[in-house]
Amino acid sequence: MWVAERLTSQLRQQYPLLQYFTDRPFGVEIEVYGLNYVVTPLDGSIIKPYNISSRGRDARYVDELCLSYRVHLGADRSSWHLEEDGSIIGRGGAELISPILSGLEGLSEVYRALQVLCEIDKLKINESCGFHVHHGVDRETYTCEQLKELVRIVHPMEEEFYLLIPGDRGAAETCRPLELHLETFLKDCDRSCESDGCRSRRLWYSRENRYDPKADSRYDKTRYHGLNLHSYWYRSTIEFRYHSAVLENIHEAMQWIIFTQFLVELSQNHIPAISFDPMANKWLQTIYRIYQRFGYSDRIHPLPG
Repeated sequence: MWVAERLTSQLRQQYPLLQYFTDRPFGVEIEVYGLNYVVTPLDGSIIKPYNISSRGRDARYVDELCLSYRVHLGADRSSWHLEEDGSIIGRGGAELISPILSGLEGLSEVYRALQVLCEIDKLKINESCGFHVHHGVDRETYTCEQLKELVRIVHPMEEEFYLLIPGDRGAAETCRPLELHLETFLKDCDRSCESDGCRSRRLWYSRENRYDPKADSRYDKTRYHGLNLHSYWYRSTIEFRYHSAVLENIHEAMQWIIFTQFLVELSQNHIPAISFDPMANKWLQTIYRIYQRFGYSDRIHPLPG
């Protein structure tokens, strides 16, 4: 318990946006290569822990490392698990996928999971790897109106996002900039967003946005954008795919989770008053610019004292 409390205290000090972090459910997908494993046709692409031969730098097996860092690595999608990923360039491509997480304890789990990956010998990342974050939404209250607000905020900021993120992610085919006509997408919908006739849904699943009616619904090509709204209709989450892979740079991953949740909260009109700090990190500085650009400048207050 003391270790968890110490980590939470550390996170609060390092990440100023953490004070606005909510219990909204989230999940992550961490792509790497260099993992030694085998999968069978019966595994459904899930890498069973006992089929991993990679070891830690201290020669411990991966399941032992997970136990040490209190990360439950399982063999199904209800727990932390590894899946084979053929899209990654390099032998042994895999992604570590989280269960549904929330709050500070969820952030702590991601932190510990990344620590495990850092301990695995010969595990690496390259430009074909990414770090994806899903934030859960309730489609009863998060409708196409909130989707449009999210796009209204994110679309004009995308170029800045790519500059903040390590690597040339804007050129990657798996996290392209949005290919939507903004004015058309932001027009009022005349039908429920659950309906195929919803304007927002129809524009998302359009040829201009790379929709392929022959593709498997899970792997619909429209998902390969930095902001993936296909995930909204497929699994009731908003996925952010902009970020490059992370391994040693755990703090970057933490900041990205917190920052992207803040964007989702903004789209639901949760706009907290924030204090202006001239020494703020790049993510908080970006929030300042978003507030100024979208008419929330009056909610930026001087630091107390």
